[in-house]
Order: sequence, then C-alpha cells, then structure tokens
Amino acid sequence: MSGAPKKLKSVLREHANRAWEAEMGAALGALAARFDDWRAGAMSAADLDAAVHEYHDGIAREIWKRYSTNDPVIPLAHAVVAGVLPEDSLPPEVVERIASMVQLLREEARGE
Repeated sequence: MSGAPKKLKSVLREHANRAWEAEMGAALGALAARFDDWRAGAMSAADLDAAVHEYHDGIAREIWKRYSTNDPVIPLAHAVVAGVLPEDSLPPEVVERIASMVQLLREEARGE
C-alpha cells in the first residue's frame, strides 16, 4: 500500500473492516447455531465444546490471518472474489486499487 495517498489508505482500511465484519459475522452466526442446537438438546456439551475449538482453530484463525495486515489490498480483493463484499459496493478508487489482485485471485480460483 506504499505510495497510496493517506485518504485512499483510510478508505481501503474502512472497507477491509467491513469485509472482516461480514466474514466474522457469518462465522459467528454458524457458531451461534451450534449453541442453539446445544440449548435445544440436539448436541452434547462435549460436542459444543469441540465446535467452539474447531471455530477458534479453524475459520476464526483463517479470518484473523487474512485481515491482520497493514496492507488491506489482498484481504479486500479476497472479499470481492469470495462474494463477501460486492465490487459495486466499493468506491471506484478502491476498485481500481485492488483490480490487479482481484484478477490474480480469480485466475488462481479457476486454476489458471
């Protein structure tokens, strides 16, 4: 992100935070459903405990690693490619800044 104007850096971080919130919200929603199952008697406390550990060591850690960076370009590009943030929800200057990374990640996803 070096060389980016200060205002653009701020906007990139703002949208990376939106993406983090969306991804964490989805992951926590799935975990919350496991708590609901436990409360309803559909799973044991041991199974719920295992689900919490799986969440912590799995998706929560992946999301943390993805977004714990000083350069939000890669996480934002991932968010667009993964459908977490629609590209049309981003300002044009952000779309322009992440365009090459979005293209690279899409090619990678297609196996090119």
